[in-house]
Amino acid sequence: MRPDRRSLIAAAAVLPWIGSAARAGTEAGTLAALADPARPDTVMGVGVIARDGAGRVVLEEAHGSGRLTVGGSLRTRPFTLDTPMRIASVTKLVAITALMTLVEAGRLSLDDDAGDLAGFRLRHPDHPDIRITPAMLASHTSSLRNGPSYPVPLGHHLAEAFTAGGRHFDDGGWFAPASEPPGFFAYADVNFAVLAQIAERVSGERFDRFLKRTTLDPLGLYSGLNWSGVPDSVRARASAACRPVDGVWEPQVDGEVAPAPAIRVTTPAETPGLTADDYVPGENGFVFSPQGGLRASVRDLDRLARSYAGHDGVPKMVARETIERMSAPLWTWDPAAPNGDPDRGLLQSYGLSVHILTGREGDAFLGPDSRDWRGHFGIAYGLQSGLFWNRRDGRTLTYMISGTPRDGEGLSGARSAAAPWEELIFDAALAAFAGRG
Repeated sequence: MRPDRRSLIAAAAVLPWIGSAARAGTEAGTLAALADPARPDTVMGVGVIARDGAGRVVLEEAHGSGRLTVGGSLRTRPFTLDTPMRIASVTKLVAITALMTLVEAGRLSLDDDAGDLAGFRLRHPDHPDIRITPAMLASHTSSLRNGPSYPVPLGHHLAEAFTAGGRHFDDGGWFAPASEPPGFFAYADVNFAVLAQIAERVSGERFDRFLKRTTLDPLGLYSGLNWSGVPDSVRARASAACRPVDGVWEPQVDGEVAPAPAIRVTTPAETPGLTADDYVPGENGFVFSPQGGLRASVRDLDRLARSYAGHDGVPKMVARETIERMSAPLWTWDPAAPNGDPDRGLLQSYGLSVHILTGREGDAFLGPDSRDWRGHFGIAYGLQSGLFWNRRDGRTLTYMISGTPRDGEGLSGARSAAAPWEELIFDAALAAFAGRG
């Protein structure tokens, strides 16, 4: 379960300890070494599960630590496969899966006018004749961007970000420049706030409850958006997402987790005492953080990945045909006629909230058959996560990193646009798939 020696040497420019060990002729770079605090540029904690196409575990490891404030004191505890954290943008994959249950039921179409469904006019001011659809929102081709007052807090309406004169309109800051009309790919969290609001207005349920009922409960998962529905026994195992501050891992989110049934929400300065119980479904899709707020463990992500891959004995959240529809490209990077922001080559094709690997330079981080892999990354507050499955042979890979030594946003590894510590995870998984290590 180790990367090959050539990859280790190549990675030396980013993680120096890998290169020195490789030059010494040893196969360093194991997952344990990745979370070894005695080495420079290592992560706080890491957990990985990889399975073959039959669902058999080929790699299952957790190393390093997590952090959580208990009784007013920040405590260190081992990071495990059952440690729940805020998993960041992998949430988007689960969120769209929940929405697709409404599509399967014929209650909405991905080609409808998203504004009509969300309850307010949604058109780019410079391209008012182009209808923005749920499919565009889910594929980040809507022309929406995260505005300066992101996220719209509880007690305010999402419509105020898109209505001229609204207190969150931000001089149109939620829309792309005129040169990037609908159809242009640019990753933006706000798309999923609109989708969540659509789901609430169509289903009549709060999005946290809707997502739990349609995706998490069928799989028997004690996970939830912003800790919604997560029992105290699970919250007690949590870890904050951390970044190093003056050489010490400091919590960036979830440093302290309130007891159940409390739900974490962003409140406005004028009414800080608002809680989730004050929310009216259909007013503000940001409230339960559909863009990144799912709290889950590596083992939970593994269960989700197995469902996406169609493993026997694992309940299905949606039909196989729906997974295939989600996994089909709605946008693909065209370097000859730039049609989006490919993030250094990391994001070169995208479906309905599904990252589609092309196998081209930049995104071939899962080996020669990278083009057969689907899934999603998560990165925020020092955490990095991933959930991937191979649509051809059913292999799966899930992982979480509880804290990274540097901000992974925009930081590439030695052989792809993925972060260097993620490349070590991919290498370990590929070796395990091949029966090595």
